[in-house]
Amino acid sequence: MKKDEVLKYIEDKGDESFVIRTETEDKTFLENYGKKIEEEVIPSKISDLHTRYDDDIFAVTGLRKNPTEKTYEFTKRVLAEFKTKAEKTAVLEKEIGDLKKQISDGAGDKKTLADLEAVQKAYRELEDNKNKEVEVIKTEYEKYKIQTDLLTAASGLQFKKQIPESAVKALVNQAISDLTGIAERKDGKLQFLKDGVPMRNPHNALNPYTADELLKDRLKEILDTGRKTEGGPGVSNEIVKEYDKEGKITKIALVIPDSVRTKSDLSKYLVTQKLLRGTQEYTKAYAEYSESLPYE
Repeated sequence: MKKDEVLKYIEDKGDESFVIRTETEDKTFLENYGKKIEEEVIPSKISDLHTRYDDDIFAVTGLRKNPTEKTYEFTKRVLAEFKTKAEKTAVLEKEIGDLKKQISDGAGDKKTLADLEAVQKAYRELEDNKNKEVEVIKTEYEKYKIQTDLLTAASGLQFKKQIPESAVKALVNQAISDLTGIAERKDGKLQFLKDGVPMRNPHNALNPYTADELLKDRLKEILDTGRKTEGGPGVSNEIVKEYDKEGKITKIALVIPDSVRTKSDLSKYLVTQKLLRGTQEYTKAYAEYSESLPYE
C-alpha cells in the first residue's frame, strides 16, 4: 500500500491497534513463523501418528508399548514375539512326525490317532493366526513408514501467515491422508498411483511424482514460497469452521487465492465459496481476511 492509502486506512479504523513492519522485518517474521510451524506443528503430528500406530498394534496383538519404548523398538519387539510363535510350530511338527511314526510302526491306537488330530488342529490354528497377525503388522508398519516419509517432506514447508494454525493442520493432515491412500513403496522408493499406474510430473520431465512435489501441489494455495508453485493434478478447497457451545462461529478458515487483492475481490470470492452476505460465515470470514487488504 502507498503511504496515503495506509494513512487513510488507519484513519478509517479509528482506535484499532496496528502492527507495522518494514519489508525486511516482515521477511524475518515470515521466516520465524515458518520455523515455528516446523518446530511445533510437524513434531506434534509425528507424535500423534506414533500414538495411533501403538494403539493399532495393541488392538491387533494385545501388546502394549512400554512408557519409555520408542515406536520402532516396540514394532521390532512385536515382530520378535511372532518369530518366537513361529518357532513353536517346529515343535508341533516334530510331535506330528513322532505320532505318525508310532502309527506306521503299528504302535498306534485310537488315543494316538486322536492325539495326532488334536496336534494337527492346534498346528493349523497357530499357523493361521501367526500368518494373519504378521500380515496385519507388516501392512500397518508399511503405512506408518509411508506417513513418516510424508511428514518428513511436509516439515520443510512454510505456510502463509494469514492462514490460522488450525486450518494449516487440517489441510496438511488431509493431504497426508489422501497421499497415503495412493502410495506404495517399490525398490525402496515411494510412488503414487492413479488407476494402478505411477503418477508422473509433467513439470519434471515426466518423472514419477515425489512426496515433496505432490505435497507442494496439494498445499500450494497455503504455501508461502515467494513464487507460484508449479501445477499438478489439482487441489481441493476446504472451509474449516469452529463453533462455541451455543453454535456461534468463533473462527473460520479457508484458502484465499493470490488473485484476491482488495476487499472487493475478497467479498466476491467469499460469495463464490457459498458464503452469502449477511450470514455468520460471511461476516466472520470477511473480518478475518479483509484487514490487510486495500479497498480497491
